[in-house]
Amino acid sequence: MQIQKSQRIDTMDIIRGFAIIGIFIVNFPEMVGSGVLFYDTAFGSDAVLRWLYDLFIQTKFYTIFAFLFGAGFHLFMKSAENRGLSANKLMSRRLFLLFVVGVAHVVLFWIGDILNTYALAGLVLLLFYKRSSKTLIVWSLVMLSMFNGLLALTAFMPADQYADVSVLLPHVPNMSERINFFLTFGLPNSILMLLDIVSCALIGIFAARNGWFQPRVEQRKNIRIVQWSSLILAALLFIPMVQVFIANPTAYQPSDVTFYTHVTGKVIAVFYVCTLLRLVARYGVKPFQGLSALGRMAFTNYLMQTIITMGVLHFIWQNAGAAPLWMGAIFAVVVVSLQILFSRWWLRRYNMGPLEWLWRAGTYGRFSPLRRAALGKETVQPSTESSSS
Repeated sequence: MQIQKSQRIDTMDIIRGFAIIGIFIVNFPEMVGSGVLFYDTAFGSDAVLRWLYDLFIQTKFYTIFAFLFGAGFHLFMKSAENRGLSANKLMSRRLFLLFVVGVAHVVLFWIGDILNTYALAGLVLLLFYKRSSKTLIVWSLVMLSMFNGLLALTAFMPADQYADVSVLLPHVPNMSERINFFLTFGLPNSILMLLDIVSCALIGIFAARNGWFQPRVEQRKNIRIVQWSSLILAALLFIPMVQVFIANPTAYQPSDVTFYTHVTGKVIAVFYVCTLLRLVARYGVKPFQGLSALGRMAFTNYLMQTIITMGVLHFIWQNAGAAPLWMGAIFAVVVVSLQILFSRWWLRRYNMGPLEWLWRAGTYGRFSPLRRAALGKETVQPSTESSSS
């Protein structure tokens, strides 16, 4: 089947929705105090699940999100230019608002926010927007090599060196501690992560520029080749991770495989994206309406995941950090499932998510219609601009 322009946008939303699920599954342990920031060793069933996280989830989904951030960046800039608007000015304002929300997310709710990092990454992308495709690829590889080189040398800070920092605990309400943590650790770490995020986003710009989300027949063959090649490469890179787990399956240390967790993050992300592209090309967007709705409201859903988790942690499940990882995974899946239902319900009535609407209003300096004029089909094809949010 030939993928039309409207389906291209839905394809991005489907992939974005898929990424939101994986991101929350990984983030939940860090929100409640049972993740790798708190414990460098996982025992029993937690050891098995943490190992599976490292294989298939950890670093894989923020890689996809960074890739889509670059693609959305390109679509937003092109849309603004096509309407005769100042794309750089609008994007700068958009990124400033994103950074403000990200910092508020850190100070008020959770120190693991990634939005401020994306805002900084967007400023770097402004330098590359009009550069050639070759330049995008070269700089992406350079940045990725630099990041992995630093990773191989340091393997980041071992978790037990900062596991006792009280500000990491979500129930600590001291904002001065959170602000201090953001300035002394969070912001420097975000700057380091720019190498990784920008490298993925540059590929996203390249992908949007070259029609990867509406692949022609000849491109689909290449997607299939890349899909299976990435899976084979991932299997090879998994070997050291399997060896580490087999050596001590009841006391697994994620820090022993940090480098491979990050490297496989890129490879498995490629496999996931190619798989979704092929599935949408074959079956259309209808079977993936839930993921599409989740992805169209990604900004809202990402922040709501934090708010819901913190609310449950404070009022219902105070000892969630002591629970096994499988319970946290079930909680994350339940929350995401409810978000899918809510997103579909909301988008039948409104043009975009509530935070997406406010973000757009702040970017353009005016409010656009939120409520749909009339209830039509459940899935409404979004515009290029709204999808780039």
